[in-house]
Amino acid sequence: MFGAIEEQSEVGRRHLFMLRGSVQTLLVIAILLPSASAQQIVFTHAPNGGPPWPVEDVYSMDADGSGVKALTNDGHSHDAVWTSDGRGILFVHDDALQAPTHPEAKEFESYHSVELSMMDRDGGNRHLLRRLDGVIFSAAMSPDGKSLAMTYSPEAPPPRQSMRAGLYLLPSDGQGEPRLLVKDAFTPAWSPDGKKLAFSVENPRGEWALHVANADGADDVRLTDPVLISGSPAWSPDGKQIAFSQFTDQRRRQQIFVMDADGSHERQVTADSNWSCEHVSWLGDGARLVLSCRSAAAPCGVISSVGTVLPECTRRIFAVSLGDAQVVLKQLSVLDGASASVGPK
Repeated sequence: MFGAIEEQSEVGRRHLFMLRGSVQTLLVIAILLPSASAQQIVFTHAPNGGPPWPVEDVYSMDADGSGVKALTNDGHSHDAVWTSDGRGILFVHDDALQAPTHPEAKEFESYHSVELSMMDRDGGNRHLLRRLDGVIFSAAMSPDGKSLAMTYSPEAPPPRQSMRAGLYLLPSDGQGEPRLLVKDAFTPAWSPDGKKLAFSVENPRGEWALHVANADGADDVRLTDPVLISGSPAWSPDGKQIAFSQFTDQRRRQQIFVMDADGSHERQVTADSNWSCEHVSWLGDGARLVLSCRSAAAPCGVISSVGTVLPECTRRIFAVSLGDAQVVLKQLSVLDGASASVGPK
């Protein structure tokens, strides 16, 4: 009898040992495999600044800066954002036009952002969503996946004249005609519940203010002083706050600010004089921000207002933790990067 009990106990111990080994193996596998809910970042990467335009493509990386991958390689894809379900990426694509944009710089071909395109999160299944006359600046998909809010100018401006654009709505399948919601509005961002849009509005004399309106454009409310030149709003995951860029240092640099969704309790987040930062996106549960910054050391870009070629920009993607007593920019990648967008969890 005691022998049978000892034998059963031994069998039990063996089963327990095997079970522990299986659990340990599963734990190791779980650690090695990437999390299905891990957030990723898409951004615009320009390997060089040469003509006809700076060659720009869409890249992705993990939230810690690892796993950098090129998703396009045509040199004219940029301003990518995630679809509401995180399975796809919406981006703007340039195409060649007949008339030169800058006749004073003959070596520059004329390319305009005229196509909204889609692709899977790995860069596959790329396809045209909609081509429009004029210029498309940026687009964002509504949380329910039914609508696109985009900054769009129906007509390309004549040389040396300013661009007049507005905030338009378009069905997410790209069909139908764009519907104007707000004039002179840029960088739209949806609230998490899809009921409101935040955007920047251009005022006379180069002044910009942040506004919030209902998703149909009604009840438009200005949140910031146009003199401060604010832009690139982004709602927090809980919808209670809005992060945005704003100029400081006599309009020499942009820094990142956060305010409550009604415009109250504004506070500055970044203050690094070496970098000018904009295009902010929320990471995780709202404790961190991802931002696109360019070196503040010298002017940079494609062509200046007088037609001279400017030096190539030094641009990087950074992350910051809002809970830190002293906010420090953490560089995520050594690659050139701009217009970063964090995917949904």
